[in-house]
Amino acid sequence: MSECFQQISDPDIGTLSEVLDPIGLVKHLRESYLFSGIGGTTEEVQVRVLRHHLRQRCTLEIGMRSGKGWHTVIGKVFHDDRFDLFQAMEGIRQAGFGAQDEFSIPQPLAYLQTLRLFVQEKVEGPLAKEIFITGDDWSRAAAAERCAMWLARFHALAPKAGLVFDSSRYLDVLRDRTRRIGKLGGRCAEKSARLLRRLEDAAALLTPVKMRAGHGSYSPAQIVLAEGRTVVFDWDGYDVADPARDVARFFHATRRLALDQLGCIGALDGSAEIFRETYFATGDPEVKTNLWFYEAAACLKLARTVPRWQEKSEQFLDEGLRILDRETLR
Repeated sequence: MSECFQQISDPDIGTLSEVLDPIGLVKHLRESYLFSGIGGTTEEVQVRVLRHHLRQRCTLEIGMRSGKGWHTVIGKVFHDDRFDLFQAMEGIRQAGFGAQDEFSIPQPLAYLQTLRLFVQEKVEGPLAKEIFITGDDWSRAAAAERCAMWLARFHALAPKAGLVFDSSRYLDVLRDRTRRIGKLGGRCAEKSARLLRRLEDAAALLTPVKMRAGHGSYSPAQIVLAEGRTVVFDWDGYDVADPARDVARFFHATRRLALDQLGCIGALDGSAEIFRETYFATGDPEVKTNLWFYEAAACLKLARTVPRWQEKSEQFLDEGLRILDRETLR
């Protein structure tokens, strides 16, 4: 017996319908080496859609039942061929981020090229995001330390793979974001334009640093704090970048989390400061060099562009301007 809990349609992801067909999916899975690890003949497959990014990718939970019971993995089916993602994660795993390691990633299990389906380990445990929202001061501090230590180790050990992050192309992204915010009108439009001008001037002051492996969107929403193991997932945007970019992205993510879930942009500043101090103590010292730029840029890049979020977006833009003001006064 096979079951698919949810049917969705996305013609731009050409293999999605086949992945969501349990009968067809069983056939493909049996041809991979996945089944050698769970033992016995697969008797049932269940597929559940976790997240769908239209025309890009769809993330699934795939349950497989054999004589040894249920075995659950995470699958991602892509619009484009992403064998590179499997290779990149395998390189990270081999660099010291295996299932047995304290600082880890979901283990890459298989890439089914005909389906453009990447299969990885499912890791159980609370997200750092959940602890920052509901935890006490002690648990938040412990979570912040683990998140910082994971990133410091990653920047130190992970092999460089993927595109090299280019600050000039990043400015193009910020210009596009400013145009979108400009459609809101009012103070958001004015502040985003002012922040962009200052970032364009600041980009000329960036200091060349040693580029490191990059996650691309490092945040508490992508970090599982499992028992004895800190695991970071969502590697679709891996690249090579100034390590300050990942650190800044985490800072901004905590600000957004604080504003969205706790009602105050500074509600998690204590946790962010522990993250900062821990990373500075254990990570690449060069991260301090350009951190101010990437912190301010993240405030613009991740500001929302829909009217109902206008007030919150304005707070992020104000934060970006304050960061640049502090750097100017140094």
